[in-house]
Amino acid sequence: MSAARKIETIDTPAEWIRPRLLPQIFGITAEAARKYRERGVWLEGKHYRKDPVGQYVYNRNAINGWMGGQL
Repeated sequence: MSAARKIETIDTPAEWIRPRLLPQIFGITAEAARKYRERGVWLEGKHYRKDPVGQYVYNRNAINGWMGGQL
């Protein structure tokens, strides 16, 4: 028998989120986020940045606005 998969729920995520939360919140994979960064669709400092340990984090509010047609 396989172990049951735990489903995480998010009440109110932080403003800056890790890539693993992008699919749950926006339906965007980490690979899609990488492409948005590399192609300049998402702007550094606005839509994403690196945290103090060098990992990418994403601004939930800015991405939500971008998805709604706001640049």
